[in-house]
Amino acid sequence: MIRCTVFAVALMLCVALAGCKGHTSESLNAEGEALFKQGNYNGAIVHYKNALEKDPNFIAARYNLGLAYIETGKMEQAEREFQKVLLQNPYDGRVNFQLGRIANFQNKPAVAVPLIMAYLQEHPDDAAALEQLAISATISGDPASAKGHLEKALAVEPDRISAKLGLVQIFMIQGDRAEARKMLDNLLAQDPDNRSGLHALAQLEAQEKDPEAMLDAYSRISSIYPSDLFARYKQGSLLMNKGEGEKVRASAEAMLSEYPDSAEGHRLMGLYLFREGKFDEAATYLGKSLRIKPDLETYYLLGLVYYNLDNLELAVTQFQTVLDYSPGFVQARIMQGEIFLRQGRGPEAMVVADKLIEGSPEDFRGHVLKGDALLMQGKAHEALAEFRLAMGLAPSHYGLLLKAGLLKLSLGDRSGEDELVSAIKISPEGVDARMALHSYYFRNGRTDEAMAVLTEGLNGSRNDAVLYNALAKASLGRRDAEGAEEYLAKARGADPAFLQTYFHGAIAKLARNKLDEAVTQYDLALGFEPNNVRALIASAAVLEKQGKLDEARIRLEKARSTKDTGAILMLSSFLQRNGKSDEALAVLDQERTQQPKNMVIVQGLAKLHVARREMDKAMALYAQLEQLEPYAGTVERMRAWMAAGDLDKAEENARRLMQLKPDKGQSYLPLASILEMRQNRAEAEKVLISAWALEPTDDQIGVVMGEFQLRGREAKKALATFDRVLTHSPTNAQALTGKGMALQLLGRNDDAARMYLQAVQARHDHVPALNNLAMIWADDEAKSAQAVNLAMAAFVLANNDPSVIDTLGYALIRNSRPEEALGVLARALTLAPGNPGILYHQGLAEAELGRTAEARATLETALASADFAEREDAEKLLRALSGK
Repeated sequence: MIRCTVFAVALMLCVALAGCKGHTSESLNAEGEALFKQGNYNGAIVHYKNALEKDPNFIAARYNLGLAYIETGKMEQAEREFQKVLLQNPYDGRVNFQLGRIANFQNKPAVAVPLIMAYLQEHPDDAAALEQLAISATISGDPASAKGHLEKALAVEPDRISAKLGLVQIFMIQGDRAEARKMLDNLLAQDPDNRSGLHALAQLEAQEKDPEAMLDAYSRISSIYPSDLFARYKQGSLLMNKGEGEKVRASAEAMLSEYPDSAEGHRLMGLYLFREGKFDEAATYLGKSLRIKPDLETYYLLGLVYYNLDNLELAVTQFQTVLDYSPGFVQARIMQGEIFLRQGRGPEAMVVADKLIEGSPEDFRGHVLKGDALLMQGKAHEALAEFRLAMGLAPSHYGLLLKAGLLKLSLGDRSGEDELVSAIKISPEGVDARMALHSYYFRNGRTDEAMAVLTEGLNGSRNDAVLYNALAKASLGRRDAEGAEEYLAKARGADPAFLQTYFHGAIAKLARNKLDEAVTQYDLALGFEPNNVRALIASAAVLEKQGKLDEARIRLEKARSTKDTGAILMLSSFLQRNGKSDEALAVLDQERTQQPKNMVIVQGLAKLHVARREMDKAMALYAQLEQLEPYAGTVERMRAWMAAGDLDKAEENARRLMQLKPDKGQSYLPLASILEMRQNRAEAEKVLISAWALEPTDDQIGVVMGEFQLRGREAKKALATFDRVLTHSPTNAQALTGKGMALQLLGRNDDAARMYLQAVQARHDHVPALNNLAMIWADDEAKSAQAVNLAMAAFVLANNDPSVIDTLGYALIRNSRPEEALGVLARALTLAPGNPGILYHQGLAEAELGRTAEARATLETALASADFAEREDAEKLLRALSGK
């Protein structure tokens, strides 16, 4: 049986060999030529190679093999074969022509031209050679010469389609689209199904920025030539831009079914999945497309996918690959710059911006990127100069006007208002510019204009929800609860799924202590997004205040099920606060088992052990963190010892931080803080001075130094420190606020108010500046109404901060609204029971309402406490109420 099998195999081999031996080199070459004409270039290559195996000196087969290699894009192999032909026949002029073609494919016109010219000396009327000279001229950036060569080719062969299409390309390069269309119309009238002509038509429509006409051209090609996968891909990408995703998905599936190994099918499916937000799946298809056939567009798409997956390093790699092959691919370079900005890599972003400006000086985006990079480095005025250059190139660009306007206002340049107004004129539906201008007007007491800029933007679209929310927030600032409710109702009508409406609604209810109604607002938000972590956590906090602990826990458990780290920690804290420390520990232990690499959970677990006075367990966890991140682990260990009240061990770890990063000023700050806690201000100051000396441009160190001086009542020193920070970072909101506080200590309240206003303009959400400015303006009759607006803005941002709530209450008192003030101050006192400053303001409100006995009792309670800033005012009011 075995011998039979061997015999059968041997017989088959003999038959195969006999078949091979039965062909001559000439017949094999002839079969290869037949396959070549059919477009089966790989099959032709096999036959040409077989012919050369029989006769290595068969020049015709070797020449044909070189031609087949050209058609398959294997230029190096083609060049080798033609060089072998020359060795056998140095006078074969055809080889010069083919080597010239190869040089053009390789973008080497200086190599191509002499070879083609040598060929033309023997064949002056060869239209194909004249076309190759045109290609060389085009590559060299000389379209006029290219046009001349193509016209000569057509003079030789008037019906030569490739030369006509070459002229179409030249006309497009020269911007003469009318002539290009005229020639294409004539060509397609003679041959409506000409594939190359239809592709040229699609390119022309792209230049005309007519996507519908492009789609029509690619659809015609796809219908006539279903195997033209490039056309089918372009058709799909244009349909995707029209929002016809289902058609695109069906087309991609059909391509993958018909041509499972096609790069275009995988690329189209990747594009579809990317646009659908299915980034992981998109990465798989695009990666496979690249493995089949590398393509710059696919690399770019994959870069966008990784960008959306927050895998920034992989995204940069894809964009860099694109730029390595095509340095002029502007969008890839812009994305690279945007990533560097996101990563805080300002200098690298600057390099990218400079390359953009050098390569595309007419493109405003290079200057915008450079401005953003400069802004990141604290160079606001230089950034503004770049934005001005950008506006010179794109004077009507909405986003650029918005960016420049906001920066100007943050620098105290009121002309920034003009840019915001211009942005709105250019794009009346633009919400961001309206919101920015509204905030600017509102902060500067131009209330009517602030409201008008919002109401003028209402146009019946879903974006109205954003504007109605801003109008509601302004109404809350005026304590117009009914007006706020009306605006929020309209916001729900414009876009019921805009969740901010319900969050603002909850804040409005909380401000009036209507806790049940606040929970209802959060429930409405959850109706649209049942797993919205913010709504679940916020509503749980309200329920906890109401004592509804079971309901609060249910919501926190649901938030935890989303695997949001913040929600997990909130649940643990809730359990710990409510006497269930063991259950809190079980939650974190379980999550740590499931997410062993989540260091935030490890930190939370360690902190819980500290709270339980289980220091050994806490320190073991911090040791685990230190193994991965020595600096961060030491920071957490130090904080744990501080929380435990062991300042000796805390100081020991603070000094280790300095050893870990001796050249980083930030590493010195914890030691300074601990020394200050130990009442050793002299040593703390020395540490801060050393830190700033290491990094004199580090704004944060300067701010910490200034705040340290403020706590020591060293107002003049603090003023000089903050001024030093502001010299190179004029929009630093913390430094501006600190300078304001120093000026207040020096009794210069008007100057302080100016600093706070600049801080608010630099950072609209900077609560200390909003709060302090509101407190000063509350005592200014001309600005007391604005004080309420500022105080409400601070309250919306920090509605659990008793000092912020207290300021709102005081501003209401100064605006003759004591009844409302009492409700606000009652909330502040629930958060800070017995606070003498808040009690003084409560007594003030009671006195305004004529509740003398209550006011006296409140003031006596306040004065029985420790010293506070307004003690003299409280004593004076108590004497007045007592008739003394």
